[in-house]
Amino acid sequence: MSPEEKWNECSRLLSERLSHQEFDHWFRPIRFHSYNETSLSLNVPSAEFQAQLEETYLPPLASVLRSVFGPDVKLFYEYSTNKHKKLSPKKHIASLIKWMSQGVYEKEQIIAMALLCAVAGENMFLLGPPGTAKSMVASRLKMVFHGGKSFDYLMSRFSTPDEIFGPISISRLKNDDRYERLTAGYLPEADVVFLDEIWKAGPSIQNTLLTVINEHLFHNGGQVIRTPLKVLIAASNELPAKDEGLEALWDRFLVRMVSNCIESDTAFFKMIKGADVDMSELPEQQAITNEVYCRWQQESKTVGIQDSVVGAIKALRKSLAGLEKDDGGQLRYYISDRRWRKAYRLMQTSAYLNGRSEINLTDYLLLIHSFWNDVECIPNVLKAFTSSISDATLKGLAKVDKSIRQLMTPQKPTAQQSVAPRLSSDSVDFAEFDYFYYLIENYPGGDTYFSKWDYAALSNQTCDGVKYFDNNLKKNIIHTLIPGRPFVASTRNAGKLTKVKIQKCLNGAIVDGTPYAFKRKNSQASNAPESTPALSVNQRVAMIQEQFKASVELWEQTVVAIWASNDNLFLSANDLALVNKMLKEVNEQIKTIEVKLNNVVMMIK
Repeated sequence: MSPEEKWNECSRLLSERLSHQEFDHWFRPIRFHSYNETSLSLNVPSAEFQAQLEETYLPPLASVLRSVFGPDVKLFYEYSTNKHKKLSPKKHIASLIKWMSQGVYEKEQIIAMALLCAVAGENMFLLGPPGTAKSMVASRLKMVFHGGKSFDYLMSRFSTPDEIFGPISISRLKNDDRYERLTAGYLPEADVVFLDEIWKAGPSIQNTLLTVINEHLFHNGGQVIRTPLKVLIAASNELPAKDEGLEALWDRFLVRMVSNCIESDTAFFKMIKGADVDMSELPEQQAITNEVYCRWQQESKTVGIQDSVVGAIKALRKSLAGLEKDDGGQLRYYISDRRWRKAYRLMQTSAYLNGRSEINLTDYLLLIHSFWNDVECIPNVLKAFTSSISDATLKGLAKVDKSIRQLMTPQKPTAQQSVAPRLSSDSVDFAEFDYFYYLIENYPGGDTYFSKWDYAALSNQTCDGVKYFDNNLKKNIIHTLIPGRPFVASTRNAGKLTKVKIQKCLNGAIVDGTPYAFKRKNSQASNAPESTPALSVNQRVAMIQEQFKASVELWEQTVVAIWASNDNLFLSANDLALVNKMLKEVNEQIKTIEVKLNNVVMMIK
C-alpha cells in the first residue's frame, strides 16, 4: 500500500474504535500530508486542534499508526493554510446571513437569530402557523457548518424515543447484555436539530431532551456521550399547555420568536410569482469549521459589558418584578437566574460577532425575544425594555423638573431673610400693554398676553384657563377661568380656543407646566439692597443647569450615539422602530425641560 492508502486504513480502524461523532469531529478533518521513511506528516486545521487531539485521542491514534506503519513511526503535523483571505467574525456572519436568506422574505431576522443561537450554543423556539418557513431555517443552518449533520422530526402523541434517539441495538443487547441505542443518523449525532410540534412529545422524550439540550449530554445505556449539538430549533403553532409539566422544557428555549405569514404585499407577490430558489453553493472558506466554532465560543467569553447595559438590566429586573406582582404571581414575567446567565452569554456572542469587545444596548435589546412567556405579555415586556434603556435619563430629567418647580414657587421670606430683587411675584415691574395686559415672553406661537386682573387673582395652586385669539385686539390672550363665571367665546370675539393649566410663579406664570416670564418695564433695577438669597437663587439655577447638562450628555453618549451608529447584524427594522419611538419621546422631554430652564434663566436676569 502507498503511504496515503495506509493512512486511509488507519482512519478506517479509528472509525471502528470510536463513536461516530467522535470520529467525525476529530479525525475526518485530518488529511495525509507526506511520509518519509519513518516520519508521517498529517495535515490538521490548527495548533489548537492538534493540542486538543493529542490530549484526548493520542493513545488510540498511536496504537493504530504503529499497527499499520510499524513500531518506529514518528508523527508530525502540518497546519492547514487558508488560501483565501481570513474573514473577521462580523464579515463572516454577515456573509452567512446573506447566503441563508436567498429567496426568503421577512424571515431574515429569524435566520440571523438562529445563527446567533448556534454560535452561542443556545436553543430557539418558533411560534407560528404551518407554511411559514420554520423548518427551512434549520435545513439551511445545517449547511453553514463544515460537515454539519441535521435531524428533523414531526412530533405526535405517538412518537417514541426510538424515533428520536435511535433504535435499541438488538445485537448488543443479545450478545453483550448492553442496553444501547444505535444513534447514527438520529438526534444524538446531529449538529442542528429541528423538532416540529414539540409540545406533543411524550414524557419519556421530554425528560431525555432536557439533558440533551441543556447539558449536551446523552445517556446511552451505561455510557454518557457528549453530543455535537449546536442548536435545537423547536416549532409549534401553540405555546405549551399549562399544568402539564412542560415548564422546564419551555424554559430551555432561550430565544422565542414569532414566525408569521408575509405581511408586505410587495414581498408577498415576489414570493408567489418567483421561481423556486436554487441555492448557490456556499463557498468553502465561508463554512464554519470546528476550529472556527471553538475559537468564536472561547473568544466571545472574554467580552465585557458597558455600564449603560448594567443600569438597564437593573431597571428591567425591577420592572419585571413589578409586572409579576401586578399579575398575581402567575410566573408570566418570571425570569430564572439560569435564563439570565444564558441571556448574558447570548449578549456576549452578539457583541463578539458584531466586532465589539463590550456588550452594548443593541445586544441588550435582543433579549426582547427571550423574556416573554406568554403572547399577551409581549407588549408589556417591550415597554419594560425600552423604559429600562431611558430610565437613568428620565430620572435625571425628573429631578431637574422638580428643582425648577421648587425654584419658581414663591416663598414667604423669614424674619432673617430679605426678598431678593427681581425675584418676586409682585406685578409692579411688569410692562403693561393696552392698559390691561402683560406680555408673556418666549411663548410658543407668537406674542401672547395675560390679563393683569387675572394675574392678581392667581395663586400657587394650579387652575384652569383658556388661550384664545381675540379677533378685535388681534392678539393671543390667556384668560383664567373662574368657577361660576362661564367663558362665552362670542362675547369676547374669541377664536382658536385651547384649554390650559395656569399657576403663579416668580416673575410670571406657569402655563401647562412650563414657567414663562412677563416682560418688564424699561426702568432701572430696584434700589433694594441685594442679599444672600439673591446669590443663592443664581447658584441654584447654575446647579440645575449643570444637572440638566449632565443628564443630556449621558443620554447622548450612552444611548443616542449607540443607536445612531447601530449596525447590529441581529436586529430587525421592527426592533429599531421600538427604539426610535423611545428616542423621540425622550428627546421631546429634553426639549420641554430645556424650554422651562431657559425661561427660568430669563426670569432671574
